[in-house]
Amino acid sequence: MKANTRLSLLLDKYIKGEIDLIEQDELFELIELEKFDDIILDDIQADLYTKNENAAASLPPYIAEEIIRKILKSEPAVNQIIASKNGTIFSFKKMAMAAVFIGVIALTYFVGFNVKNTSSNFAAIIPKNTELKINDSKKVQILVLSDGSKVYLSPGSTLHFDHEFKGDSREVYLEGEAFFKIQKNPSKPFLVYYNNIVTKVLGTSFRVGTNKLNGQQVVEVKTGRVQVFENIRLLKTEGKITPVIITPNQKVSYDKDFRRFETALVSRPEPVLQNEESSKIENRALFFDQQKLNHVFDQLSKYYLIDITVENTAIYNCVFTGDISNLDLFSALKIICIATNAEYEVNGTKILMKGKGCNN
Repeated sequence: MKANTRLSLLLDKYIKGEIDLIEQDELFELIELEKFDDIILDDIQADLYTKNENAAASLPPYIAEEIIRKILKSEPAVNQIIASKNGTIFSFKKMAMAAVFIGVIALTYFVGFNVKNTSSNFAAIIPKNTELKINDSKKVQILVLSDGSKVYLSPGSTLHFDHEFKGDSREVYLEGEAFFKIQKNPSKPFLVYYNNIVTKVLGTSFRVGTNKLNGQQVVEVKTGRVQVFENIRLLKTEGKITPVIITPNQKVSYDKDFRRFETALVSRPEPVLQNEESSKIENRALFFDQQKLNHVFDQLSKYYLIDITVENTAIYNCVFTGDISNLDLFSALKIICIATNAEYEVNGTKILMKGKGCNN
């Protein structure tokens, strides 16, 4: 059997969980030869994009593909060996590739959200003179508003908006789900009314939708800051709950039954870049060559604007080598944990790193 055919067979068995230990060693030996990079990319990409959206695993396909490319195409320094705490030597490429193989999930970014979840009373508060855009297609549609703001309207969703925002604020009413990129205008805040909640912004990008598993209304922030508060025009109740402010890579969920907000990290934290120039600078900062984890975590915190703490400071003595630029945070942490025998835990909007650490 030709080597490339054998490699494809072993890849397929690995992804299906049908590979034995001897075959697994053979697979990694073929990977180490670096002669079959294109075959590896093609096989894994084909598998990723044929999974249905209910497949269960840990990494989204675009992240898996990105990790593979970085592992296979990176500079030689990235593929240096790393010693584990017991002295056994492992290849960084081998560990990272193993992490990628088991990471296959749905193709959609906003997995688990329901676009048809509008309160029956919501229509009553929508102004009669607004225009509306209905997305009855199967693809996301882009709507450019009069102020230059963009709305990425999900299939089955409807947006009610003014043709021209003439008042003191810019108000839109959403039924379904959408992603917003709002033009800055401090003198005229942008308000998105969505069932029981209102999202107020000056200029940022964020997503609004409903979690189909628990029915909670959710706002996720990609850039900037937003304030989320109850829609008192719809609720018409005496008491008010305190509004919340969320920043990039954070989300807030609203439980309408208990009338409460809960903040957390988004499911896929992404690098927070201000412009192309800062992107170039920060990309270099996430290429690590035998760097201690205190430096690695400091850079990650700045890159994703998320606090990272440790349970045991001895973990700072561990070192990491690799290029994790442009990965979402959880994908980067998975790679770091594999290399340093650590694990992480999400506590609200913060990350807690756990592990026995390393000796000086």
